[in-house]
Amino acid sequence: MRDKIDTLITARAALINALTNFEPLGLGPVIGANHANFVMVPVLAKDRSKPDNVRSQKVYRALAEKHGVVVRYRGSEVGCEGCLRITIGSSEEIKIVIQKMGEVLHVF
Repeated sequence: MRDKIDTLITARAALINALTNFEPLGLGPVIGANHANFVMVPVLAKDRSKPDNVRSQKVYRALAEKHGVVVRYRGSEVGCEGCLRITIGSSEEIKIVIQKMGEVLHVF
């Protein structure tokens, strides 16, 4: 059991670290994620002024429909404007979600 927890902690740290590279593309800082098997990250308006539900939904749909990467849109929940919820997966799954997230954020 401890091995699974250690793997999750390592994978979560790698995902959070990789997501910070997308700040110039309008991805905000990860919210929370200290003890969970997922991270929440806001998709910001193109000018990076505030979370943007419309842009977040476009990113969410493009990831799912064009790239087969399923994250969850959470922008309609209180305190989660513009947020996507990304479940921590294997290192291979994290590589894929990071690659595809970068591709989609360049478009939208």
